[in-house]
Amino acid sequence: MSYQELLAAKLRDIEEHPERHHHDFDGLQRCCMILGALDTLVAESHPALGMNGGRKCDVVRGPCSCGAWH
Repeated sequence: MSYQELLAAKLRDIEEHPERHHHDFDGLQRCCMILGALDTLVAESHPALGMNGGRKCDVVRGPCSCGAWH
């Protein structure tokens, strides 16, 4: 499969099955890897797991984009 096909499949899975995409920090990194490259579009497409001070939380454990450590 090409990079674009793998990216489309990953984005479709995130949209159709958001419950599969509640990760800790390491899991989020693994989920966002496509052919050895970290894809930021995949990272940004993950569902918000909560809010902290008006910023989206993207992990359930570890360093978070909200600035906290969960």
